Amino acid sequence: MMEEYDMTPHIRILPVAWLLTFGLTAWAPPPTAPVTVNTKNSPTYAHELPSGRTVAPPGTLVGTPNWPTAITTVNGQLAVLANGATQTQSITLYHQQTLVRDTTISGAKGYAPPPIRGDGVGVGYQDFFQGLAATPDGKLYAAGGAANDVLAIRINNGKATIVRRYPLSWQRFPPDQYPYVYQGIHCGGVHKPAGLPTDRKTHPRYFYPDAIAWEHGAVFTGGLLANSVARIDTNTGAVTYLNVGAYPDALAFADHKRFLVVSLWGANSVALVNPRSMRLITTIALGPKLTRQSVRAGLHPIALAPQRTGSHVYVALANADLVVEINVRTHKVIRRFSTLPYTGAASGSYPDALALHGDRLYVANAGNDDVAVIDTHTGTVLGLVPTGWYPTALLATRRSLYIVAGKGLGSGPNIRGQWVGDMMHGLVQRLSYHKIDDRLVAMTNRALKNDGFLAGQREALAARNTRLATRLRRKIHTVVLILRENKTFDEEFGRFPGLGRWADPHLALYGARELPNLYAMARGGALFEDFDADGEVTAQGHQWTTAASDSDFVQRTWAQYYSSRGLQGNPGWTQPLSRPAKNVDPDDPFADDINLSKLRRPATNPWISYPEGRFLFDDLARHHVSFENFGEFIARGRGGTVRPDILASTDARFPGWDRMLLDTQRAAIVDRWIAAHRNGLPRFIYIWLPDDHTAGETPCYYTPDAYVANNDQATGKIIAALSRTPAWHHMVVFITEDDAQSGADHVNAHRTFLLVYGPWVKHGVRVSTHYSQVDMMRTIEAIVRIPPLSQWDQNAKVISGIWTREGNDTPFRARQVQIPLTVNPGLCNRLTKLRRVAGHGGNLLTPAFATHWEMRHDPHYTPTTLLKIPGETQMREEWEASRGRASYDRVMAYLRAYAGARHAPITAFEGQN
Repeated sequence: MMEEYDMTPHIRILPVAWLLTFGLTAWAPPPTAPVTVNTKNSPTYAHELPSGRTVAPPGTLVGTPNWPTAITTVNGQLAVLANGATQTQSITLYHQQTLVRDTTISGAKGYAPPPIRGDGVGVGYQDFFQGLAATPDGKLYAAGGAANDVLAIRINNGKATIVRRYPLSWQRFPPDQYPYVYQGIHCGGVHKPAGLPTDRKTHPRYFYPDAIAWEHGAVFTGGLLANSVARIDTNTGAVTYLNVGAYPDALAFADHKRFLVVSLWGANSVALVNPRSMRLITTIALGPKLTRQSVRAGLHPIALAPQRTGSHVYVALANADLVVEINVRTHKVIRRFSTLPYTGAASGSYPDALALHGDRLYVANAGNDDVAVIDTHTGTVLGLVPTGWYPTALLATRRSLYIVAGKGLGSGPNIRGQWVGDMMHGLVQRLSYHKIDDRLVAMTNRALKNDGFLAGQREALAARNTRLATRLRRKIHTVVLILRENKTFDEEFGRFPGLGRWADPHLALYGARELPNLYAMARGGALFEDFDADGEVTAQGHQWTTAASDSDFVQRTWAQYYSSRGLQGNPGWTQPLSRPAKNVDPDDPFADDINLSKLRRPATNPWISYPEGRFLFDDLARHHVSFENFGEFIARGRGGTVRPDILASTDARFPGWDRMLLDTQRAAIVDRWIAAHRNGLPRFIYIWLPDDHTAGETPCYYTPDAYVANNDQATGKIIAALSRTPAWHHMVVFITEDDAQSGADHVNAHRTFLLVYGPWVKHGVRVSTHYSQVDMMRTIEAIVRIPPLSQWDQNAKVISGIWTREGNDTPFRARQVQIPLTVNPGLCNRLTKLRRVAGHGGNLLTPAFATHWEMRHDPHYTPTTLLKIPGETQMREEWEASRGRASYDRVMAYLRAYAGARHAPITAFEGQN
């Protein structure tokens, strides 16, 4: 029986005809040359997203590098800034009328300028982050993010010349101002050539410019990590700084440039600054006043659009689904415009970009993949324009509206081993105002239909979900969700028998030897073959599986964090902000759940990252549904505290992200809790088992096979313990991954697996209906009777087709691990060895433990380092450690042949890893 799951690698190149028919997804990235969408080619540029929604942007389209976030026009050129999680970040120039690409300015993290094509420009030690502004005489100013500078570029006849770099310095902010402590990664000690900003080498902190505004003789930039605005004299380079408030994110001049308006991402307000004297005039509150005691998520003021003349400015509140109109002279809020797509919609439109043209205000709804057209006289939403996935920037010129979409047309198979985090090219979309006006009714219907927001669609779905929920509640009272880390479907189920075209055995890294319990549950439960993660990486994944959404803050910053560009990771967990003292454990795995004031060293306060609806645990507590949380992050208040009712249902001593405390030790904690509560289990149980993330080939850590097998053993033990409780007869267990970033998949780079197991689940059913994490969330909410958290789960499907009429509560028998607990070879320091020794016994490396040893070095790898390894690196390291270099070379040869045989349109923009 074991032979049919054998993972022995034997890669062979298959016939071309077989390869051409094997794939399931027809997908093309955004075009490298401009294309105008028409009735004939429109199917090529429409794509289904992981959530089941569709993007089908009209107009003229052209691709951009990964994750574009800003656009402007300069000397007849469009300039598009892209700051993806890539080796290089870029500004690409396109002809404004034709969208033909001209040249690119590429910035590299290291000293050596990146390779360039044609007449492009490469710049060493240069990053970009969101901010871009142009001058009438043909200069571009770009915010440098972790480069800690503003880059000045001359544009002439489509050619780019670097003019100057303006260095910036971090500024202190008041201790009573959120985030209360500095939230960046130290940058001292970086080697750099002479002439670059001295701050890059000697200063331990970043100003982190992220927004740009220009007026004659001066450039203004916001400092995300300094809570400040800087005014740069472009002639002398002299800089004046001003503290304005938490996380300045957008800048705009108003009232004939008498006011500089600053949106404060980390506050419910905008600041008004006198741009000449650099004095703070006032702040205008856009919602409830925020204090350390504030619990609700912030409004996230993220974009500004001033009237060309006059004193009114429009402010997009991404986390409130609102646009607010303010008067900078009276300091008053004038009007509020909702961007929700229908009456009764939950949060999730995420307006994050604005543009004004005449009496029309254009609002990019990042969450709904559309642009709302608002009549500024009446405040009426006139209609919607479909866009690519996640629009991030708008530009209104005299004749046309330009729309930038960060994720372009979504993802297809990563058949060359691309990382889902940076394989999706962005998109520029151009529409004339005449075309928008003429086709607005049709485009509105298309935008609503693409999202499932038409009244008929919502009514039919609601009726269906209600019927299913009513039936499920009779059978199921207790729901368990076990979350694992980072695997694709092919990676773990590529050799599972009977899956046919849904599995590619050549991409299977693990099988029955490593996953005997998972495979046993797949044979005895429901395995979902077309199940997608809704986010790309862990920073998003843990929000999608606890909030059915991720916030605009996470979407816009995770790429900076994952590519090591100065931002501290802040997806929801707290993380240490400084190295520990000697003889103190380098990783506090409980940091997320205890009070911040009790930590031994400063830690992040992730309140800024929360979506409007916060998390599943808030929803459960609000509706008095009992739950227990093992390991997942929970929402804090703005000051860092956790609500007592949520903390009371959270195991604050459950190990979180610690690679030396194994999942079998986590399972032992859960098993003891189950034994103590077997006659009174709560309605919902959440368990995080992260070991299948592995540590790749990192010396001194366990091998990938050992981690994956240990994770499987822990899963089996927990299910076995649950199946011997009285609650088992009315229980269901969901097992899935937070994302799919660590391997290849022949269907879609977002595809992972969902396994549903329990007495009321059909035996051995294979589900080929498309579902995603938000459908799983909707099913859980339906069973335990709580409302949806966002527009995604509000319009998601309750899972059907897997439930039985008669329950079978036979207990689950845990399978024994077949993989030895081996360690990666290589040199490692004494501290890492001691962490493993302590962790093997279920202990932390505490000062008491360490007194028996001599410790002289800091660890080379911290848990955060391992957490943010890009997916393609994870795939290579896991494959080499598990199967050897020769096997990895064979699988990559297979993927190259597979892609070539299918004529896969893999483009090669700068900035692509």
